[in-house]
Amino acid sequence: MLYDLIIIGAGPAGLSAAIYAVRKKINTLVLTGNTASQTSEAHRIENYLGILAISGTELIAKFRDHAKKLNIEIKDAIEIIMIEPRGKEFRIIANNGDFSAKTIIIATGKKYRELETPGADKFKNKGITYCATCDAPLFKNKVVAVIGAGDAGQDAARQLTYYAAKIYLLNKYSELRGNNLQIQAELKTCSKIEILNNSEPTEVKGDRFVKNLVYNANGQIKELAVDGIFVEIGSVPASKFLNGVIKLNGRNEVIIDPKTNMTSIPGIFAAGDVTDVPHKQMIIAAGEGAKAALSAYEYLKSQRI
Repeated sequence: MLYDLIIIGAGPAGLSAAIYAVRKKINTLVLTGNTASQTSEAHRIENYLGILAISGTELIAKFRDHAKKLNIEIKDAIEIIMIEPRGKEFRIIANNGDFSAKTIIIATGKKYRELETPGADKFKNKGITYCATCDAPLFKNKVVAVIGAGDAGQDAARQLTYYAAKIYLLNKYSELRGNNLQIQAELKTCSKIEILNNSEPTEVKGDRFVKNLVYNANGQIKELAVDGIFVEIGSVPASKFLNGVIKLNGRNEVIIDPKTNMTSIPGIFAAGDVTDVPHKQMIIAAGEGAKAALSAYEYLKSQRI
């Protein structure tokens, strides 16, 4: 089947684009590799207009429910392998089938940056985790470390105070950084949390599961006995499948026209955190998704396809 528009990604940008597209009577399909996203894994969201406080899981559920009520077609568990331009159409090659569209919106967001410290690969899902919202309850009364002390790391540490007996927060800087000064104040006064400034991991040790975290603190090598490690060291654009297809910048973000969200290939648009638009925020991603859908609509009209 040839769709007018295929949207790759079902986070704030992708679902916002889908809602605007179907309201324009565009035959639309949403493909997503994972119903979870960075938004859904957020513990508490307090800066989305009209909602004082909500979990990421709840907010994404509201987005999906809105899409469902508009009968938007969504296919989950789709891993995109590559995109092939074919004249005025595009072929999307996926893990379990191919899809064809006249236009595409890339809204794949970002994925977590993985820890590259020696031993990290060996103990992934064996004590090393990238989702405090998902896994914090598994470490009740345990000793854990959080690597990364930016906004995400601070939020992870706060979540863990409800479960873990002891939390080490490794911060590579001399002081905590981030936007939420209230959380920082809470962490500094919490008896469960020990903030280790000027500290970076150097090795993860264990047998079947994580047992120790070796780290460099101001040039001194030290070691912590831990039951789990939560990694919060940033994220990278989910754009690997676009290499060689459209133009990416040095950070592997999709370069777009800020007025239309068009990429370097006419007919392919992009929105949200996967793009080179600054300020990676959910409400900005939702607006960018709407803009991309309206631009796709105008493109389809202009091309008469």
